[in-house]
Amino acid sequence: MKKIYILALMAAIILSGCSKEPKPEVNSDGEKVLVHLNLSGEIDVEDSPLTKAFTSDDLIGVQVYQGSDYYAYGLFDDVSKMNIYLHTGKIYKFVCTVVKNGKSLVHNSGGANVKIVLPGFTSSVVVFLEPGEYSLPFIDNTPHRYTPSGSVYSYQYDYTTAPLDNSFVYSREEHFLCLQYGTIATGREEFIRYPKADRFYGEVSGFTPSNGDALSIPMTRVSFGVSLSVAGITDGNVTVTIKNSEQTLHTNAGITQDTQFGTTTWSFFDLKSAWQYADNYAENFIVGVVWNRGVGVTQDLGTKTVQFKRNAVNHVKINLSTSTKSAGIAVSLEVPEITNETYSFGN
Repeated sequence: MKKIYILALMAAIILSGCSKEPKPEVNSDGEKVLVHLNLSGEIDVEDSPLTKAFTSDDLIGVQVYQGSDYYAYGLFDDVSKMNIYLHTGKIYKFVCTVVKNGKSLVHNSGGANVKIVLPGFTSSVVVFLEPGEYSLPFIDNTPHRYTPSGSVYSYQYDYTTAPLDNSFVYSREEHFLCLQYGTIATGREEFIRYPKADRFYGEVSGFTPSNGDALSIPMTRVSFGVSLSVAGITDGNVTVTIKNSEQTLHTNAGITQDTQFGTTTWSFFDLKSAWQYADNYAENFIVGVVWNRGVGVTQDLGTKTVQFKRNAVNHVKINLSTSTKSAGIAVSLEVPEITNETYSFGN
């Protein structure tokens, strides 16, 4: 009897040593509480001439960290559904971006893969665009496996698009890759570094939840507006180009009469820097003008480096002259929400 007892005890010890503990839920320590997220700051303030109010056509991407670890991420079009379970006693960080009119701007007809160099990456990756899901900037690092019909082969793509589920995916490994960059995919293989888009970006660090908490994420506009006017055209036509070292933002060719163009909004590329240095953030762009005269002469009136400021309509005024000596450009930047500055050259 004693031998049987000893053998049974040894068997129990061996089994307990070999059995695997069930994998705990992600970040399951601490009391779990439900926290509602909201957006505040510049996004919910109506301030002409740039509109800021949130609409159901906008897309919201949120990445959540617990300490330095990934915790959860999600894509939303309904602020009221931005609810997340957090654990008391833990410290969280939130990174959020909003693409205004994102459902119209961001490519979402997937079902194929594309090889691209994502912003912040140095080499290309293969991204699978899930049917009906939104592409860059809402790319996550979830590997995608695809088995063709009637085939035993499985193909793996590096990353995939995130579903618009209006809920959070809790994971220490899966996460958004590009929320801090302005690049938007407007087509399957069309990736624009400075897109015509109104973007917002915000972060909250050091948040420790308690029961019944709500958290408001202050959002900063990380876009700029440009309004162009051309005056003094007496003959021929004028071409105006606005660019930087990365991209030609805008080309107006064949302007034949004095014209005041409407405001166009672009987002910056480095959204985090635009958020971090929001009070004074601006980037340099080059404005160039060529006047094709009616007599068959082309006058290249040169270029001017100007600063386009964040959260402002930057008015570029081009005044032409028929005088050979004074032919040139006067560029006036008016920033109604910050300051008024004037730059001129060529006169």
